[in-house]
Amino acid sequence: MTKPPAVTLGPRALEIAWSDGTTSRFHYVWLRDNCQQLQHASTRHRVVETSSIPTDIKAASASVDDEGELRVVWDTDSHESFWSHEWLRAHDYSNGATVLAPPRTLWDASMASEVPHVSYPELLASTETLLTFLEGFTSCGLGILHNVPCEPGTVLQVAAQFGELRTTSWGAVFDVVSMEDANSVAYTNLPLVTHTDEGYRDPAPSIQLQHFLRADASGGASTLVDGFRIAEDIRRHQPEAFALLSTMVHRFHFADATAEHENLSSIIELDGSGTIRAIRYSNHSVTPFLVPFDQMDAYYAAYRLFGTMRESEQYQLRIPMGAGDLYMVDNRRVLHGRTGFSSGGARHLQSCYIERDELASKLTVLRRSLLR
Repeated sequence: MTKPPAVTLGPRALEIAWSDGTTSRFHYVWLRDNCQQLQHASTRHRVVETSSIPTDIKAASASVDDEGELRVVWDTDSHESFWSHEWLRAHDYSNGATVLAPPRTLWDASMASEVPHVSYPELLASTETLLTFLEGFTSCGLGILHNVPCEPGTVLQVAAQFGELRTTSWGAVFDVVSMEDANSVAYTNLPLVTHTDEGYRDPAPSIQLQHFLRADASGGASTLVDGFRIAEDIRRHQPEAFALLSTMVHRFHFADATAEHENLSSIIELDGSGTIRAIRYSNHSVTPFLVPFDQMDAYYAAYRLFGTMRESEQYQLRIPMGAGDLYMVDNRRVLHGRTGFSSGGARHLQSCYIERDELASKLTVLRRSLLR
């Protein structure tokens, strides 16, 4: 016969013995802090400040019913709190529940089929197609649209399908064409090594869209690299180099007649758990490295390692893009560039930025709508 769940009160926490033989432990202060009866009814946000909860709060009594619902009556004010079995199991930090980054697909040149491709008219016509594309983009940090109308300004209409526009000193939309007296290599016909954009901004734009209006010149294939894949491979095979690239901070800088920007960052940015959050690799805008003398040689070796890997055939996708094609990249993950192209023939791109949080919101709302 299966035992019913039981709860035991300790001095700082309670323990639940579940019917399946497992146990969970929860601190009293944590339970009170997450009392669902003290949350705002519609937003589900806290309305009681965590700092106001007594540090020595205890349960006067507690019980778990046959459905696994925990009920606690508190000693300080006799308030009653209760949590469902499903909620407790989902948040059971005593058994390893933690905050996890969304799953992501690390890719290289052999995995071109993993990158989401879709016709833009099909994306507009189907919520399911839009959902699938956004899920693929979120996982890979890269997505490609075909059959996008070749009208100036269309990139802004596409961007509006995914999030909110971010305007910078380049404007809401900026044209990428060859020009004399260019203030960026992007506006020449020279090869453009893979890089992340706007390394000198804080924060750097998170998503970039590049729409090809004309692509008559010979050459100019788009080059795309998963910076997270490179970073993880370096971490696995050369941990000392990874440590240098993720701890040494550089100054990235840009200035012209009307603007000046700078930002301080490492090449590989980690969160508190060691998960890679962002790549900032902009060789043209990084200022002289200022690292300790005894580490300079090792640092240059690590920096060159990353730079060599991003341009290698193993990691780099080379995709010919024609008029009506558009790619979007997670600019804090995927490096982009191009091969050189001939000076004859027209080449015209329009580009803009949106932010990742709005795209993530769009994806979540789409998932909710399809579950109804």
